Amino acid sequence: MCPAVRIAVILATVLSASLDASAGQFKRAVYYRAGRGPYMSAAAQFTQSGNLDLVFPDYDGGQVTILLGNGDGTFKPPRTFPDPNPFGLAVGDFNEDGNLDLAVVEPGSGTGAVAIFLGDGKGGFKLSARYAIGAASGRIAVGDFDGDGHLDIAVTNSPFTGTGSVMTFFGDGHGEFHGRRTYRLPGRPFGIAVGDVNGDHHPDLAVTQVANGTVAVFLNDGTGKFLKPVTYNAGGGEVVDVKIADLRNNGRNDLVIADLSAGMVVLLNKGDGTFGKPAVYPPCAGKCSAGPEACTVADFNLDGKLDVACSASIDDSYFFYGKGNGTFGTAIAIADTIKNQGGFGIASGNFITGDSAPDLAIPIEEYGKVAILLNTK
Repeated sequence: MCPAVRIAVILATVLSASLDASAGQFKRAVYYRAGRGPYMSAAAQFTQSGNLDLVFPDYDGGQVTILLGNGDGTFKPPRTFPDPNPFGLAVGDFNEDGNLDLAVVEPGSGTGAVAIFLGDGKGGFKLSARYAIGAASGRIAVGDFDGDGHLDIAVTNSPFTGTGSVMTFFGDGHGEFHGRRTYRLPGRPFGIAVGDVNGDHHPDLAVTQVANGTVAVFLNDGTGKFLKPVTYNAGGGEVVDVKIADLRNNGRNDLVIADLSAGMVVLLNKGDGTFGKPAVYPPCAGKCSAGPEACTVADFNLDGKLDVACSASIDDSYFFYGKGNGTFGTAIAIADTIKNQGGFGIASGNFITGDSAPDLAIPIEEYGKVAILLNTK
């Protein structure tokens, strides 16, 4: 065999092995009951066991579902508590007792609400208060907006007609919220994320606008008030989710967006809280050809570079390996669907206590289950 052919064969073998290794990043999905219709998911530690747990708003079942982790990648049978129509949720210690609590968005016909459920540190929750919001509320995020040391919340309202909004509520550290502020936003705001994007150490907001395929960035003035938003092209499609993360390890937080029409979209931070043009990464062909409903950011292969995993509702989910410079490789399928039904949400975390490799949880709403995919790293 001539040297050129030998080199070609070696390169082909290495590339094939690399692709096989990439496709095998996660073990085969194991499914757990998670209510009637778990819509999205969050991973957090709700007990003092040291194990990571999962929570799901079950809109179809009128309840919130909790799966307590065993610490070995498996989960206990689901426990639930009633809630009229949970849609989105966020986690935080709102009464500062050391136990994590829940803020649950309850969209309604006429007037929706944010419900606050205080955790007991044993996986149980009790309703503490409800606060009126818009009729078609979407997602919720948590951060200390005014710098007083207490967690606050921000909620998107996305009516099909009229002007949408972002609402903020300010926590008092005792589990109650006061001083609602409303910021009008015309493009049906939906997905929301909190993070410092201009380097002033105050948490800002990034909000997707479903109606016009953009993301609005609200800079915090340091007192909890947000300046007039600046809007950026985010792929131009139905943008439903956004995450804030430092994709280049340079101290500048970038944006990762789920665009149902185009794919995973990245906007890189210029360093002053403004963003460049969108880079679009389409889903893979074949079994993961549907656009993403939600994305999560983590270093799945432990190479020091952030990756992105996205869920799709009608096809397999997929993930992208990050290159450390804000760019990503092509999409790689993750088999998680049940009879061609995928998930609207996705969460990552270490479900095996003491393990450093992030795993995935993808709720399959149609079948009332969650797919757990453990990392092989």
